Amino acid sequence: MRYPLSFAQAHALSLPEPLSHATWLDGPVDPVALQRAMDVVVARHPTLRTSVTASGEQVVAETGRVVVEHVVVPDDVGRAESVAAALVEQPFDLYREPLLRAAVIEVGADRCLFVVVAHRAIADRSALAMLFADLSTVYSKGLAALPPSWMDYGDYAVWQRERLAGEELVRQLEHWREALRDAPARVRLPAGHRAARVTAAVDSAAVRRLVDVAEDVGATLSTVFLAAYAVVLSRYARVDDLVVGVPVSGRVRVELEPIAGPFADAVPVRVSLAGEPAFGDLLDRVRNATEQAVSHDEVPLTKLAEELGADLSAPRFTFEPPAAPALDLPGVTVRSHVVLTGSAEADLDLRADENGTLTLEHRTDPGFAAWLLRTVVAVLEHVAADTAVAQVPVPAPDGEWSAVTEPSPNGQVIAEPPPEVAENPVPSRDRIEETMAGIWAELLRTTEPIGPHDNLFARGSGSLTAVRFAARIADLYGVTLPMDRIVTSPTIAALAEVVSAELAPDPPDDAARDAALADLSDDELDDLLRAVVAARERRRTTEGDLR
Repeated sequence: MRYPLSFAQAHALSLPEPLSHATWLDGPVDPVALQRAMDVVVARHPTLRTSVTASGEQVVAETGRVVVEHVVVPDDVGRAESVAAALVEQPFDLYREPLLRAAVIEVGADRCLFVVVAHRAIADRSALAMLFADLSTVYSKGLAALPPSWMDYGDYAVWQRERLAGEELVRQLEHWREALRDAPARVRLPAGHRAARVTAAVDSAAVRRLVDVAEDVGATLSTVFLAAYAVVLSRYARVDDLVVGVPVSGRVRVELEPIAGPFADAVPVRVSLAGEPAFGDLLDRVRNATEQAVSHDEVPLTKLAEELGADLSAPRFTFEPPAAPALDLPGVTVRSHVVLTGSAEADLDLRADENGTLTLEHRTDPGFAAWLLRTVVAVLEHVAADTAVAQVPVPAPDGEWSAVTEPSPNGQVIAEPPPEVAENPVPSRDRIEETMAGIWAELLRTTEPIGPHDNLFARGSGSLTAVRFAARIADLYGVTLPMDRIVTSPTIAALAEVVSAELAPDPPDDAARDAALADLSDDELDDLLRAVVAARERRRTTEGDLR
């Protein structure tokens, strides 16, 4: 069966990393029984039998199989984790299902590493948890089948596309057009770095005090953390108005809860720090903005950005991230989880829990990330409800990327002047080639330079890399690279030529200009000529004669 891609699936094609899960298990795990369980689960969930076409459709096979590899590396934990990492690094072929792989890597009679890797076009973390729950049930009870879902994910994609294509979309957008009217530009970050994470903890006594601060104004600890995050971001960016993305499940109807597939999304929460608020007042603003955003979560973030013509790739904030999925098998204990890939959904993705543990997943300068997290902790340990936000001490970072400003004497944040617009906003052909080579190298996770005439597929690329590359180019330049062009002309030079040609300004229309001049009277032509001569004289006076 063929279906359109959901908005979440279409967005997933541009994400650089798959979902992965790796858990050390102690106890007798039967790989044969686990394979039988996987067969039953794949039969139940069509999304596990899904592939993606070059034309942007999903194809669901009637039958399919995910092989649970059984690898034995006696008494070698390091090698087992290396095998797991290799499963993550191996690219998926979007055109061929399954877009999920699994393995049991055995290091001893009663110890193994269970690994699952999924392309984000078929699953989010909730879907992985659903998969693990079904695997555990079938394995434990020896079931030969599970009841099918009442709706296939493909049917949901059809419903979503039809629902958000007419009057309903117009109605849904009314709230967002007002909420994001004159929204600020996204926070500019020192980007272009590999995914990484850094953690910190807020003092336990401070956490207890912050709970009281939140309760006094009818807010929650989540609101406190988000407000502190906004304070630091605003001081860094020198703005008093910014947008932070907050995750939502994306399952906008209760009927969608049992369907496996990618639904997870985020909503933009606009936070205003204008007007010299106290921290308690800021908590009110953040709580209200968050409640409003979450109650209008049906339009996917990518669709919202497209309809509003806005860049909504904002820093993210998550409170109490869901627990990692895990198998629940008889006689088997989950010992630990192994992090194989980052889970950052943005260049900055801050997660917090009720104990005050903060984790910042990021794709930015490590020094900047460490400063930001350290500063959020410092703000949290300092503020009280009556603390003036403009007077919250924010230590200046050490790096050259610093954009932090001190409060002005009147407590206002001083904004940077807007950058001057270049006379020619179209990048040069060399600049396009350099940027495209950097993107391809990032997707391949290589530090080796990619030449303009290198065959990109000879460098270890596949169809998935090509799709991600095309999505990145579309986001960056607004130019669609046809997949057949990437396949037939797989060099940076050839593809940069396509982009450069699309970005080149249209040549002047001489005929239209002559027609416009012909419509002018003699007096109007005289006035135009005098204006041109005067402008040329002013240029000579200020810049010298350039003839």
